[in-house]
Amino acid sequence: MPVPQHIDSQAAGRQLLVGHRELRAQLAALRAALDEEGGLAAAVGGNGDGVSLVQQLRARCLEYCLGLHHHHTMEDGAFPVFEQRYPEIAPVIERLREEHRQVAAGLERLTKLVESDDGQDVNWLRGELERTVAGIEEHFVYEETYLLPALGVTPPGPSSS
Repeated sequence: MPVPQHIDSQAAGRQLLVGHRELRAQLAALRAALDEEGGLAAAVGGNGDGVSLVQQLRARCLEYCLGLHHHHTMEDGAFPVFEQRYPEIAPVIERLREEHRQVAAGLERLTKLVESDDGQDVNWLRGELERTVAGIEEHFVYEETYLLPALGVTPPGPSSS
C-alpha cells in the first residue's frame, strides 16, 4: 500500500491531542459512573431500569474500545510518513506500534473479563479497568512527550492530561 505523503504533521499532532483528550474524557466518565450510586446509568443516559451494571459497562467498554482502535488505526496509517520525514524518531514510532499492540491486547482481556463477569463486584470491575487504563495513559504520555515535538506540536503540560 502506498504511503500517503499529503499528511500535515502539525495537523496530525493536533488531532492526536484532540483524540487523547476525548478518550481521556470517556475514561473519566466511566470511572465516575463506577463510583456513583446507581452505576453507569447516568453515564449512558439511561435510568438503569432493567439494565445491569455489567451490561452498561460492556456497552461503554465497547464504545471506548472502538474509539481507541480507530484512533490507533489512524496513527498507524500516519507512522510510515513520519518515519520517512523524521528518521531520527523511528525508535519512538516502533515503540508506539508495539504499545498499540499491547493496548489492544489489554482491551481485549478487559472485554473478555467484563463479558464473563456477573456484574456483582463493582470493585473488581474498577480494578480491572484501572489496570488497563494505566497502560493506556502511559502510552498517551509517551506519545505526547516523544512524538509531538518531532511533529512541531507542543506537548500539553502535566495539568492538561
